[in-house]
Amino acid sequence: MDPDPSISIGIILLIPLVIIINLVIAGVSFLIKKKQYSKLFLYNSIIASILMFYLFGKGIDRQQNRLLQTWEFKIADSSFSLIRWKETNKFSMDYSLISGSSWSYLEGNCSLVDNDWVFNTDSLEFKIKGNQLINFRSEMDTIEIKRIE
Repeated sequence: MDPDPSISIGIILLIPLVIIINLVIAGVSFLIKKKQYSKLFLYNSIIASILMFYLFGKGIDRQQNRLLQTWEFKIADSSFSLIRWKETNKFSMDYSLISGSSWSYLEGNCSLVDNDWVFNTDSLEFKIKGNQLINFRSEMDTIEIKRIE
């Protein structure tokens, strides 16, 4: 089961917990004269933490790829992010003037037509053909767009 991205902050608590549990078991093993187990749990504290961090990140990436598809592009000093929600065939577009902040810009429906994504709002229709955003600001306007994996 893939972890939900909303709980990704939990990794800050889970990794130290894994390290502490393994170190406690290593300490108890050392005290009861089982030094081979003590070394094993010392190594495990490092390996398990690295593995947990890696697998947790991959699980979140897999969850995001299953739910949405994202593209980014820039116009002048604004950065735009276009998100297609795979389960509902809806889209949302945000823009940002400075890093770390964004505002909702457009929302609507999208569909796949002849291998091109067509995005519709109540007053606008544009599409993505390959790595080009077409008809976004004006008719036959093309903007270089980058898909985010």
